[in-house]
Amino acid sequence: MTTSQDPQVESDIAVQLAAERSTNARLLKLINAHSKIAATKLNLDTFFSVVTDALLDLVPAAHASVVEWVDGDDMVYRACSGSIARHVGLRLKREGSLSGLCSVENKLLYCRNTSNDPRVDRQACERVGAASMIVAPLAYHAEVAGVVKLMADTHDAFSAEDIQTLERITSLVASGMAHQRVFAENQTLIEENAITIAKLRTEIGLREAADKRLASSLRRRRLVLDTTHDAFICTDSNGIIIDWNDAANRTFGYSRDDVIGQPMLSLLFPERCKAEYAQLDIFEFDRKQPGHSPRTELTAARSDGSEFPAELSVAAVQYDGSKELAYFVRDITERFNARDLDKRFRVLVDAISDYAITLLDADGLITTWSAGSVHVMGYHADEVIGKPHSLFYTPEDVSVGRPQKDLDQAAREGRSEMEEWRVRKNGTNFWANTIVTALRDPNGALQGFAKITRDMSRRRRMEELEASSQRMSQFLGLLGHELRNPLAPLRNAVSMLQLKSKGHEAFLPEHELIDRQLSHLTRLVDDLLDAGRVTLGRVHITPTPCALQAVVQLSIEGSAPLLAARNQTLNVSMPEEPMRVNGDLTRLVQVVQNLLNNASKFSPIGASIDLTIFGSARLLAIRIDDPGRGIEPDAIDAMFNLFVQETPTEEQADKSGLGIGLTLARAIVDLHGGHIDARSAGRGKGSSFTVWLPGYESEIADEETRENPPVAPQQANLRVLVVDDNNDSADSMAALVEVLGHESRAVYDGAAAVELAKQWQPALVLLDLSMPKITGFDALPQIRAALQEPGAVIAAMTGLGTSEDRARTAAAGFDLHLTKPVGLDDLEDVLRLAGKSSVT
Repeated sequence: MTTSQDPQVESDIAVQLAAERSTNARLLKLINAHSKIAATKLNLDTFFSVVTDALLDLVPAAHASVVEWVDGDDMVYRACSGSIARHVGLRLKREGSLSGLCSVENKLLYCRNTSNDPRVDRQACERVGAASMIVAPLAYHAEVAGVVKLMADTHDAFSAEDIQTLERITSLVASGMAHQRVFAENQTLIEENAITIAKLRTEIGLREAADKRLASSLRRRRLVLDTTHDAFICTDSNGIIIDWNDAANRTFGYSRDDVIGQPMLSLLFPERCKAEYAQLDIFEFDRKQPGHSPRTELTAARSDGSEFPAELSVAAVQYDGSKELAYFVRDITERFNARDLDKRFRVLVDAISDYAITLLDADGLITTWSAGSVHVMGYHADEVIGKPHSLFYTPEDVSVGRPQKDLDQAAREGRSEMEEWRVRKNGTNFWANTIVTALRDPNGALQGFAKITRDMSRRRRMEELEASSQRMSQFLGLLGHELRNPLAPLRNAVSMLQLKSKGHEAFLPEHELIDRQLSHLTRLVDDLLDAGRVTLGRVHITPTPCALQAVVQLSIEGSAPLLAARNQTLNVSMPEEPMRVNGDLTRLVQVVQNLLNNASKFSPIGASIDLTIFGSARLLAIRIDDPGRGIEPDAIDAMFNLFVQETPTEEQADKSGLGIGLTLARAIVDLHGGHIDARSAGRGKGSSFTVWLPGYESEIADEETRENPPVAPQQANLRVLVVDDNNDSADSMAALVEVLGHESRAVYDGAAAVELAKQWQPALVLLDLSMPKITGFDALPQIRAALQEPGAVIAAMTGLGTSEDRARTAAAGFDLHLTKPVGLDDLEDVLRLAGKSSVT
């Protein structure tokens, strides 16, 4: 710290010392006030006056303090100090006043401004000059007897320390008030006892002789009564307690001296119950027959006010000419709780219908049977109570002793759980989950077992269906992959025929026929793979901002050949202003093209089909209306299911399709946060499909302003290495590359590819992935190391074409991913890229 900062430090220290002196002075005042209040041994009014005077000294911000007493619906000023000292005895209504609210809520309340606080009595505040106030409750035996209030003639006058001071004083006042009340009550008791003692003294002389005769008998009686665990209470015919044992001390919390001479009904039972209990025969001697001892369960009260359930046994006796009632009282809290718990447990158990909940004894015999057990097992309680639990096991399990083994395991380990077959009353088997828990007493002795059985047959069937569905999806994926391998050489051969037949118009129709059918077969294979992805939930999207106009334009280009072949007209209506969504352009084109193809497929030749883009609220939509076959209303929802076609295949114009397109379309649109609506008035009345997507409001660059990158000229005489374990696929691809003007070689395994790449140094490698011994992934780094030129392109050529497959090949280091069968356009693009890389 620099010298220039020393005065500031000294100032801060001075302020801190002043604050500490102020705090110490306040604490000293508080201690003195506590001592003065605690020393007060006078009546309550004088005690409260001392309190209000002390508060004014402790809280300088207050100009008046008052103790208000609760008197029915009123609050009465019991003691006042300061400017309102003359208002002692003032009465205010509890309702509508801050003091009354404090007495109800039993918590400290602070009014910062009485002129705008709806909780206060404004007229009363103006009368006593209170602009702000704090009120704290005075609680006695959990009830608020009154409040202490501090008032100031300015708004928001009290600090947190003032409130803390009031809370401390209030706590002391409540304690002192309790002492004062106890003192007054004791005085009353003393006076009442004095009267009782005087009466007793007049009787002493008369009873001395009788007491001597009874002394021996009473000693024996007292010994018996004081050693019993039940409370013994004896009253005269008027209900006044005349005897009390040690167990009664423990049960009720009173000593013998506290209760002798007190009315039993008023002392030992809650105030709310006295009127009702006074009508019971158990408290009336004249209604008792000597020697008769009925039992009754009532609510009793201890000296601290706590309540407990009690069982009373009473006997009417006449002794030496006097009438007495002898009571034995037992605290049955544990029994009551157990009974209540058992009742609630029974209600809960009977409400559970999906579980069979039973109790067994230590030998495995059924002792209880729930409503759920009837539902699960089929037996009623009277059919199974007392029978062994092996009744529900299969004969095979019973023959090997499974029922007893399950109980032995539960007894040994605490519980046992198993899933296996069980048998219902009607003989049907069901797959059950069963939990058996051992029940022991506090000493650890086995009392029995709790058994819970749940019918899991539906879950088992669902698991089997899911496993079957997954196996089917895997099979479809494998089938689609395997079908691509023979399609690859076919596509290569067709591409060669198309290239070689240029200029020979006579062969064009046949080549186009083969090309169309091969494309259709390829599309069916793609649909099979999509079916597997939909079933397994592996359809993924890569959303980027795009315009619906671009989606529609690309979809129309894809469907144009089908529309032209059927001589159909497509009427497109879309706004010039781009309508954008955050979506996967490729997947959205797949959806719209699928809907356009369906509209063309199921509409007559020469039909007019409408495509409209529009918006509604925050949603954008593409609607396609066709005049085709239409859809039955009850078939609309079902046709979105996998492999479902509303129109039978034999009724379709081209008799093609697997019923996958709409399922995939719905899955893709759902992933975009949208939905597809399908509507039709019925067969022969056309149909309408609407794709709804959430709009994307952020600005993006206009797609139409983007310039396509210049296409690099194709370089001739590239060296192309084709690697595929399918000889036909490898040879046909190599032949197609040569027809395109390049040099090519084909090999059929990864090791040969590495060796030839090292010797021949190709500019492009078309590498199959699924090969024996060395896969394409394993061969890739070896081929890279063998190539001397860094610009060589290595493309994965495989029957696997999902987004996950493409991500895997990209991560492995492949430059491109080609899905079999490779189209001529795709092959030319790859050759063009390799030529550009070679030039670079």
